[in-house]
Amino acid sequence: MIQLSNSCLKTSAQTGVDVAITYAWNRVAYNVLRNLSSHGLQVAVGDAHNLAMAKRSKFCQCSFNYPCFYDNPKMFIDHLKDIFKLLKPKVYLPLHEETFIVAKYIDEFKDLNVTIPVHDFATLRAVHKKDSFVEIARSLELPVPKTFKPKNLSELRDIWQQLHQVGKVVIKSINSNSSKGIYYATSFEKLSVIYQKLVYENKLDAEQYPIIQEYVSGAGYGVSMLFNHGQLRAKFTHKRLRAKISTGGTSTKRISTKNSVIENYAEKLLASLNWHGVAMVEFIVNETTGQAWLIEVNPRFWGSLALAIQSGVDFPYLLYRMAVDGDVAPVLEYNEGVVTRWLLGDMLATISSLKAEKSLRPLCAFFDFRHEKYDDLYWDDLWPFFIQGAYYLNKFIRTASLNPTEKALLDIDKI
Repeated sequence: MIQLSNSCLKTSAQTGVDVAITYAWNRVAYNVLRNLSSHGLQVAVGDAHNLAMAKRSKFCQCSFNYPCFYDNPKMFIDHLKDIFKLLKPKVYLPLHEETFIVAKYIDEFKDLNVTIPVHDFATLRAVHKKDSFVEIARSLELPVPKTFKPKNLSELRDIWQQLHQVGKVVIKSINSNSSKGIYYATSFEKLSVIYQKLVYENKLDAEQYPIIQEYVSGAGYGVSMLFNHGQLRAKFTHKRLRAKISTGGTSTKRISTKNSVIENYAEKLLASLNWHGVAMVEFIVNETTGQAWLIEVNPRFWGSLALAIQSGVDFPYLLYRMAVDGDVAPVLEYNEGVVTRWLLGDMLATISSLKAEKSLRPLCAFFDFRHEKYDDLYWDDLWPFFIQGAYYLNKFIRTASLNPTEKALLDIDKI
């Protein structure tokens, strides 16, 4: 049964909406909603749960529910098609891993008169899977950490011998996402235990084996870009200042900056793929030597989107206009030195750091609020911030974790 809010029922009976977005529970969708609404667009917001911050925003034109796409991708698509028949959106923007599912079944939307500006599924799959992504980067002579993919478990010792100089290696599941599916080993024994556990518990065949990379140290940077069939239309670079967990993953505080070296790397990569839509390319940069390593691509909207918008690059609206009009004027300049913080995530990061460091230093860092803006706290629309907190509290009660990963990794080969 299709579940629409009363406002959605009213809207569908009138003229439809400009944009539909999905995965509405987090701050990315909320900032997409705010940005599109600020340009006068009517936005319908969808999620698998009612406890979704974008659904409770005053900027939400209407909301809808759908079945969890992690559980049943095809059912999600069928449900979405039925919703779009009622809402008649001009543009649909998937915001998280449902992007892969939508790209896989893109032809099913062709009779609905809705534009979906995502790249083709085969390329999305190639850049998402960690082994094929490394091969793409190598073919373009872009710098990546030394990477190995064992053909069998007996190769682990030789790989450790080649990478152990810095005392640590990184193990990445092929379908890893942010910090999920990423592990660190500081000895051959730990490498062997972690790797064999991943292989045996997940019943992986050799093609699905995780990759093993050298550990490279430096600052985390992200280069976000919008492309129109291989042509650069917008770019933005940020530097991570703090992350939700100490080993990396989602940033909780970051600053807008510029770095021509990694921006050129990102543009070369995406242009070579004839990219269409948005993507964020992640790097580790040794700020002493200038050496940079390409780490991964998020082929969709990214967690620090609010910083780009508040620095002057309206990625959601630019993507919408490109979808509707066919193209947009390039936006290549923005304000540097802007700092944004994901406030709730930074609270969780501070709690974790206090436990790990057993000192008050993380608390002092948390209470430094000078010249900051926020991903999730806006004084003109407070209710979504508290809904976000309720969502995380609900997850914590059920998982006893400050970093719940329930249904957070999509196996792209099984959709």
